[in-house]
Amino acid sequence: MTETDKILLLVKEAQALNGKMVSLPRILVLTALEDLGQDGSSYRELKAGLNLDDGVLFSNLKVLEEMRYIKSKDVTVENKKLTSYAITNEGKEALVLLRSWFKKWVMEWEI
Repeated sequence: MTETDKILLLVKEAQALNGKMVSLPRILVLTALEDLGQDGSSYRELKAGLNLDDGVLFSNLKVLEEMRYIKSKDVTVENKKLTSYAITNEGKEALVLLRSWFKKWVMEWEI
């Protein structure tokens, strides 16, 4: 396979990815929520763990929820109402596709 063929194949495979998901904050949120499992995380914990500004985190959570990659629910902890976020099966599947594509991309460009 020529270098051009490899590049064309990577581009073709990239088209299967959801371009709205490919941003560093969204990838960070999804991987963090994947690591945390079904229990998910509160907004405050995500903000502290990922070190993202409020606006960046909030807007990316909103987009990921609209894409159905995460779900939110209101919970009460020590008499405080919090929003908890967890990754969905669709979010997990999107991460699998993204990781697979990244691995191929990196392997093609290794020196």
